[in-house]
Amino acid sequence: MTISLNIPWHQYALIVVLAEKMQEKKRWFGKTALQKLIYLLEAIYKVPCGYEFSLYIHGPFCADLMGDLDYVNALRGVEVQYDPLSNGYKITPGEAGDTIKVRAKDFLLKYRKEIDSIMEEFGPMRARDLELRSTIVYVDRDNSASGRELTKRDFIEEIKEIKPHFTEAEIEQVFNELCEKGYIKQRV
Repeated sequence: MTISLNIPWHQYALIVVLAEKMQEKKRWFGKTALQKLIYLLEAIYKVPCGYEFSLYIHGPFCADLMGDLDYVNALRGVEVQYDPLSNGYKITPGEAGDTIKVRAKDFLLKYRKEIDSIMEEFGPMRARDLELRSTIVYVDRDNSASGRELTKRDFIEEIKEIKPHFTEAEIEQVFNELCEKGYIKQRV
């Protein structure tokens, strides 16, 4: 009798790779950035990461991803440490990262271009910037899935209700940026 385990090595390896790439760029990598980068990787670049996100306090969030982060930390693929100065968590590569990546080498090779693209475009952004962009993409996808057609003004107002700590000008600027890049639907 053969026992087949369904271990999502590609998900674990993705966490390791993002931590490595953020360290290479000397960028702070925390839990919020992890959530947003993986959400955008799925939503914009269509990489089948295997996570389901819902809208939460800081934008798209997946509890399973947090569980996987804890597991990869326990495997020593990454190190997750609380930083009292920033009041947040910092994720850095761990000593067993290569072992995890080997188990997902086909996935990582197949989606290397998309992973590099997300890191190039969104990796340098602060968590706050990722929060707004991922929320706009999430609401755009949710509206499309539910058949809701909003004008640009209504869409921006909806985002402002969800994210009152952003100004309408900030929201409109990011909305226009994401439209120009083809990441969200143009609205009149």
